[in-house]
Amino acid sequence: MALIFPFFPYFLNFDLEFKGAEKITDALKENRTITTVDLGGNNIHAMGVTAIAQVLKDNLFIKSIELGYNPIGPDGAKALAEILKFHGKIEIFKLGWCQIGPKGAEYIADTLKYNTTISTLDLRTNGLKDDGAACLARSLRVVNEALTSLDLGFNEIWDKGAYAIAQALRANEDITLTSLNLANNFLTKYGQVKDFVTTSLVFI
Repeated sequence: MALIFPFFPYFLNFDLEFKGAEKITDALKENRTITTVDLGGNNIHAMGVTAIAQVLKDNLFIKSIELGYNPIGPDGAKALAEILKFHGKIEIFKLGWCQIGPKGAEYIADTLKYNTTISTLDLRTNGLKDDGAACLARSLRVVNEALTSLDLGFNEIWDKGAYAIAQALRANEDITLTSLNLANNFLTKYGQVKDFVTTSLVFI
């Protein structure tokens, strides 16, 4: 079963913010059937997503959560990362267009070192830049048997950040990642070639 509060950018936005997010979390606390939660584009900020994170801590049923298009910022990313590091059963984790920046990427990267369930991670359009990419690269050097898909499109990543990721993938012989999206970043032809020859993954 899925709980969906869709984002209709041209004519409707539920604008959940904190109070709305809190009501949703109250309902999810007793959930035993919902496995997919989509709260994308509902103007949820860090405080609201902190309440959502607490629900994920002890929920063994929610496997997929979409929080894209919500301005949770790095503080929101931190709240989620701290919970998902050792708790929850999330397999699909989508945070595209959430304004988390390099600091938020650092929090998420730290979680990947310990989390054993997240297989799909979407961090598109978050302004991660090279610093954020480098944080994720350090985590990709650690054995993670769950992560298979990572989307870093539209993140202002240059050759330096892409090279760090490529080197991490090359160094980790046990990597399970099969899909890596670095589309629409600032890679030069040199960076694209270097990425391609240092990893067997296809850069979408």
